[in-house]
Amino acid sequence: MDVVFWLVAYVLGFGLVQLLLYRYFQRDDPAPDTTPSRVDTAAPASVDSAVGGGRCRECGTHNEDDPAFVYCRQCGARLQ
Repeated sequence: MDVVFWLVAYVLGFGLVQLLLYRYFQRDDPAPDTTPSRVDTAAPASVDSAVGGGRCRECGTHNEDDPAFVYCRQCGARLQ
């Protein structure tokens, strides 16, 4: 009986310490922004001809001119 009591006390105490540590560290970590902001990452028009690539029709992001790329790397729209 004595061993069972100490085993239960240890498991409950360990769980409580883990919960307190989790709550302590979670409090300092703010929730990440779930919706990314639209940042204009478009390169100037001269870069398109120099680098070789195209712009997305939806967001204007410069994408590489490679047949392997079907979707825009920024917004996911289908490229031309």
